[in-house]
Amino acid sequence: MNNLAQVDRIPDMQVRELLNLDPVGGGALQRRAGFSKVVALANVHGAIPYLDGLLVAAGDQLVRYIAATNEHRLIGTIAATGGLCGAELNGDAFMCSRIGSARIRGDLVGAWGLPEIVPRVALSAGRLPAGIYRVAVTALDAFGAESGAAPLIITLDQPGSISLLWIPPAGAVECRVYASVANGETLYQQTKTGDGGFTLQSIDDSGARLLTGNLSSPPVATQIAAYKGRLVLVCGSALWITEPFAPHLVNKAYGFVQYGAPVDMVAVTDGGIYVAAGQKTYFLSAPGTADISQRAVLEVGAVPGSGVTLPSGLATWMTRYGQAMGDIGGSVQLPQRDRHAPILASEASAGLVEANGLQMLVTTMRGATGPNSLGVEDSFDMEIE
Repeated sequence: MNNLAQVDRIPDMQVRELLNLDPVGGGALQRRAGFSKVVALANVHGAIPYLDGLLVAAGDQLVRYIAATNEHRLIGTIAATGGLCGAELNGDAFMCSRIGSARIRGDLVGAWGLPEIVPRVALSAGRLPAGIYRVAVTALDAFGAESGAAPLIITLDQPGSISLLWIPPAGAVECRVYASVANGETLYQQTKTGDGGFTLQSIDDSGARLLTGNLSSPPVATQIAAYKGRLVLVCGSALWITEPFAPHLVNKAYGFVQYGAPVDMVAVTDGGIYVAAGQKTYFLSAPGTADISQRAVLEVGAVPGSGVTLPSGLATWMTRYGQAMGDIGGSVQLPQRDRHAPILASEASAGLVEANGLQMLVTTMRGATGPNSLGVEDSFDMEIE
């Protein structure tokens, strides 16, 4: 397609626009692949791929659709408007709606990470030696994921005991109490309980160590992608990266990358992540590690939400110069730049369609749209006699 050349100078084998036609192998055109209705749902406002089907937001219902058997069933409730974003990691789906988040495993819907517990502390007489203690309480959810914790520092000026009181968060199936020895740094598990209270009379330093200290549940995101055992979350002008193999936890001290403008697009490759923010696109390498690095690779932004990872491993997204293609090393090409300028929009959805023996990347513009000043929008022929 070519909308940059003048109307009377379109090169051979190029067209201004195709309607209901798709190119196929050998340079021919065929009728565009059709569609068929598989499920009738009311007020659908979002969907994400999950296993062999989809998770669909239909009004305030969360519906799981299984493509192999054409089944669909209600598995939960969700915000009635606003759409969905999400990603699959190790067989679980992690998704955000306009007002909240959820984790799905099969038909089980639960919280995507539990909030940190901050217990009330009371000191009384007891056998604990005088000294400085670190204590924390965590919660375990139905998926077996342990919440983050903000350890408290408690000083006993004389021998005594430490009583902890808390309200278990919604979705917790068990709570765990951790404590250090006097003047120690490492917190050890002291008990597992379904109640909201426990008193420390002695410290057992042979239990499991606290591994989720100073971590917390992820924020609500507008875009989510899976990357090497982690999830990448777009939240305004910040890109959050979850802990390795712990998608329910982030480090609020350094588990994010901040940009000077809202993040419009993320697209992952095996070598790194392409991030578009404002009028620049960056290549982020080794996120969440000590070797993290970043460089600008394109002085052009992206249409929000247009990022896709292709089966070949390349990343692609839509720009004002057409489709951008990024490889695993951070090299970006704009193959349509010299012949096609797409209509621009406030957001987009993109996906891969397989039909007529070809794989086609389809980007659907949504929201407020506007012309691209690079291209020819309309043309007229006039003859005066």
